[in-house]
Amino acid sequence: MEIVFVRHGQGLHNTDIPDRLNTENPRLTDRGREQVAGLKSVFSFRMDDMFISSPTIRTIETTTIITSELESAKKYVSPLVGPRMYPIPVNPEAYAVKCDLNYPLDKIINDHSDFIVLEKDNQELWNTGINALTESAFEPLGLRMINWIKTLSTNRVFIIAHDGTITNYRILLGESGLTRADFLGEAGWYRVEI
Repeated sequence: MEIVFVRHGQGLHNTDIPDRLNTENPRLTDRGREQVAGLKSVFSFRMDDMFISSPTIRTIETTTIITSELESAKKYVSPLVGPRMYPIPVNPEAYAVKCDLNYPLDKIINDHSDFIVLEKDNQELWNTGINALTESAFEPLGLRMINWIKTLSTNRVFIIAHDGTITNYRILLGESGLTRADFLGEAGWYRVEI
C-alpha cells in the first residue's frame, strides 16, 4: 500500500509571518488553490483512492479541490493528522498559534458532510488536537492511525496535512534524521510504501 502525504497549499497564515499565525481557521489563498489544483496533473486520482484530511479549513479545502473530479471520493477527516509541531519544543504550549487549532467538530459535520469523521466520539482529542503532545503521547495515536490505514481496502491513501504532522508520521514509519529542511512546503508531497 502506498501513502502519499500532501501538504496543504499556501494559506492566509503563510502570507505575512508572524502576524497571521494567530489567524483562526485560515483559508487557502488564490495562490494556494492554484498550487493544489496543480496536483491533479501530478496524480491520476482514482475512485479507489482514500483521502484523510487534517481538521483545518485549509486542508479540507485542499482535499475538496483535489477530489473535485471524482464522483464520490472517499474522504475522511481526523484529528490524528491535525497540526503538529516539529520538533516539539520543551514548552510547546508557549509556541501554540491559533492557525493550528482544529476546526470545530460540529462545523465540520454541518458544513462538510461529504467527509467521514474519524474519532468522532473522542471530544478531548478534537478539542486539544495532537499539536503539542509529547512524542510518547503522540506515538500510540499515530501508530493507531497507521494501523487503521493498513486495514483499508485500497492501494493508495492520501493524507492531507501539515509539515510538522507529515514529518512526525515519516519518523513513525521509520525515517530518521529529519529536520525542518525536510518540510515539503506549499502543496508539496511525499510518497511512502507501507
